[in-house]
Amino acid sequence: MGITKESLSDIREEFEKAHKKIDEDSKNDPPTEPFRSHYAARDILQGVQRKLKNLRDSLDAGSDAELTVRCILANVLKDIGRISIFTEELSNGELVLKEALQLVQDDNETASGVNAYIEVLNQLGILYCNRGSFEESKAILEQAMENYETVKGNADFEPLTISDLFGTKDEIEKGKGLLLLEKNHTLSLYYLAQVYGYLEDLVKSAHYCHRTLKRQLDYNDYEHVDWALNAATLSQYYFPKNYLCQARHLLAAASYMLDRFEEEVIPKETNPTVRTEKIETHQHRSADVARCWAKYAIHILSTSKDRLCNDDGEEGTERQNAESLSPVKEIDRFIGLEGLSVYEDQITDEFCLTLDDAKLVLLNGLSWLNKAKEYYTKETEASQYAKIVQDIASLYKHLAFFEDNEDNQCKLYKRSVDQLEELDQVLNATYYQTICREIWYELALIYSKMLDVKLSKLDSLTASERPSPHALNKINKLCEKSISKFQKFLESYKIPLDTLEVPAGIDNCELQPVYFAYFHIGRLYYKVITPDRRMQLDNVQNSFRYYHHFVKSCEENEIVGAHFKAEMGVCKEMNTLLPLKIKKLMNELNE
Repeated sequence: MGITKESLSDIREEFEKAHKKIDEDSKNDPPTEPFRSHYAARDILQGVQRKLKNLRDSLDAGSDAELTVRCILANVLKDIGRISIFTEELSNGELVLKEALQLVQDDNETASGVNAYIEVLNQLGILYCNRGSFEESKAILEQAMENYETVKGNADFEPLTISDLFGTKDEIEKGKGLLLLEKNHTLSLYYLAQVYGYLEDLVKSAHYCHRTLKRQLDYNDYEHVDWALNAATLSQYYFPKNYLCQARHLLAAASYMLDRFEEEVIPKETNPTVRTEKIETHQHRSADVARCWAKYAIHILSTSKDRLCNDDGEEGTERQNAESLSPVKEIDRFIGLEGLSVYEDQITDEFCLTLDDAKLVLLNGLSWLNKAKEYYTKETEASQYAKIVQDIASLYKHLAFFEDNEDNQCKLYKRSVDQLEELDQVLNATYYQTICREIWYELALIYSKMLDVKLSKLDSLTASERPSPHALNKINKLCEKSISKFQKFLESYKIPLDTLEVPAGIDNCELQPVYFAYFHIGRLYYKVITPDRRMQLDNVQNSFRYYHHFVKSCEENEIVGAHFKAEMGVCKEMNTLLPLKIKKLMNELNE
């Protein structure tokens, strides 16, 4: 016995009604009943499921008609499973999906069954990934990928869609099943990219993510904003590895796609509410991509500095870092995006060697961050605004390295400081403690760098030249400011400044900057310049106290102490010399 178009018409009508509830009606579900339309759709599909099972029982097993009904049933079960997962009924969703998989397991290379088979595997892959079963998810998604590659080996293969299964042979829409197969395979790759990310295999994750982006372009199957965000996110994998060309290409493609969205998609939207939403989405995501561009600029400056410092180091160190600090020129470019060079030419894909090179990178970075600040304001998005200002400060700080003129170098550090000091005044340390800690620590380090520049100028004076009172006062002010910020950082961890004892429960990763603050404060107290013997004694005693506590802390916590081998040598030496200096000053005061 066979089946006719009429025997499936009622089932098809119910199936389409269920999908209308999912695709359209669900958008209007009230917040108090977020799954109302999905529950209604599942009820309809479960009725369709029963009708299909009855129809299948009336057919000859193994016949073409039975295969068609079985594949339709697998699609229906797949949709029921998806709804169960969406409504957070994961166990039920898994059972239904496995039932669907069993129906088409032996027909996974047929025109009728291949799309349903891969779609079910994709859904199971997502389910296991969300559960944290990453290896199981990977195996299932790789199975879907292998199945695709097998059927694609047949040049004459013409897979079917669910609409094709409901219709007659004459109603098959040629090519649509193949497009669906390609879309399903793209989804397999996309989900594999996520799974490999969770498995911390970032190389494979980036590989599959890039393949996904290229396929979406090839088959014109993408949403502009999502595609742009994925491209920009992928760039964040490449530039830390110094694959600058690839990172810049991805960022350029992201900006290009957002511009296409603004110029081609938004103007076509006639619904005022939806149009406003799309404009806001464009502004939001343009700010995010601008921040990714800025991170790229910061990386170029910071890594250029590291490269130039390594050039001054030992030859063995240079060889050791050669691979990690070399840009990659061969890139995997996107085909079909015309005019990307306009975006790419904004900024270099080379490391900086001169101040002029570095200035251009800084100017681009500032331009992007100022654009991001238009969306992320301190009134609406204080945390994100703070991160942007911190990035602006980083740009100025990194540029200072390339400046040979000491006065200009200090001016750049001052610009960095001004950004952070203003931020420190804006943020409430109670609500934004982590960010405030970062700001205090960074300010302390920059004030210390400014101090080093001023001390270098002092050392360059000839024997006949005397430093001006203003210069000495500046040095002492910088010491005072740096110490103050470091101490503010320490106090945020409830560390008493009189005992310097660290409370229990602070992670080692946080103890590292705490110990480093001890080291810096010890050094800073020793750098204060004063003719007053009593003040000299106080400063040297404080210096000894912080140096001593640094050594004590590092010896008690060997894991953290292992990061400070060079500093330990300095501190141990100072802990020997400073008591002698203290004794000498005390004797002079008692004379």
